Amino acid sequence: MVRLSIYSRLAVAVLFAVAAATADKSPSIDDNQVCTTDTEGHQVCYPRLFNATDEFQVVQPGQDLPPGLHVQINMASGERLAKLMAPEPKKDLALVVPESLPVDPPKDNSRQRGFGSGYKPAAAEGFQAYIDLVVELSTSVDRSQADFLHNTLLAMEDLVHDTRYADELIHRSTGATSLLRLSDANSSWPANIRQLASVVLGTALQNNPQAQESLFVDGALPLFIDNVVRENDARALGKHVFALSALVRGNNKALAEFAGESLRNLSTLTVVGDRKVRDMAEVRVVRLVEDVLNSELHPDFLESAEDMKKVFAVSAGAWCSELADRLQRELVEPSAEYYERPLAYAHALQVLRVQYPDNCSISNELQHLAQNKASQLGNDEGAADYRQALSELV
Repeated sequence: MVRLSIYSRLAVAVLFAVAAATADKSPSIDDNQVCTTDTEGHQVCYPRLFNATDEFQVVQPGQDLPPGLHVQINMASGERLAKLMAPEPKKDLALVVPESLPVDPPKDNSRQRGFGSGYKPAAAEGFQAYIDLVVELSTSVDRSQADFLHNTLLAMEDLVHDTRYADELIHRSTGATSLLRLSDANSSWPANIRQLASVVLGTALQNNPQAQESLFVDGALPLFIDNVVRENDARALGKHVFALSALVRGNNKALAEFAGESLRNLSTLTVVGDRKVRDMAEVRVVRLVEDVLNSELHPDFLESAEDMKKVFAVSAGAWCSELADRLQRELVEPSAEYYERPLAYAHALQVLRVQYPDNCSISNELQHLAQNKASQLGNDEGAADYRQALSELV
């Protein structure tokens, strides 16, 4: 069994305390304030938007952080601190890492590879402690530390919005590898760990071309795709799709590799979970398909790669048929509790029909069903987008 030092147990307790404090907040007086009750029962109010200065300040529970701040966690007090970015930030306060953990190397050697080894950013000091902890726990056979790992991943997700921490995570050859190992649907880690690992990866990759290129060159794309294809938990699947999307968006090389058979295979996914969660996971998949095949989002790439136009056209045709079938079933026998899923079908179908007219057409029957449904929705304000999407198909 893994035994944590007293300092590590304290870190766990602090992480839980921070999570509980964040979740337990009273309704705000207005949109610009957050109000809580202190230990003496007095109401305390403060601005909802954190006002950053050149010095570290405590981030109060419920406060929103503007993007681009230098954020750190004081593991002695459990407080989150933030300030404006500085050319030479002060050293972060590091998490106390367990002194020893049994290590059982994973059987899948592909997930032991070091990703990002060619990427050399400026180091983000202190964040290394979090990475070290994730590396050790990801190879441990003991799952009793799942709660500790969960809170560590939550802290990392908060920090990697800052590109310095994101760069450090990708630069460490074992950082991204460990997160991929944790997110693997075939692992014995619970779904909440799998989904959080993908959230951290996706957040680190968003709007970060160097990080995208580094992981793609090192061969990480197939592992991102595997996570999506193998996952059957709806919440985890949604986060895997988020991570995959963050890797391929704006990366022409990744798009070229992903837009063919891998993209078409996403139509066969099956997930479990409550209806709304499954709907939202499916919406994420459809939106990813739409974004990848939407030539308006990467016109220069397709103009300069004639051979890729055929690959995109074939995938567009396959997904056009799939989306038309799904939308028609939904119009005949509605199963969605909300409009997001059929709206996603209709919107993506219209994009493909307009951009790939030789590969995507809509039957008269589907057009008739769409017209009738649009009329039935009438003046329902909550269905305005869905009604518009259906009308465009007619």
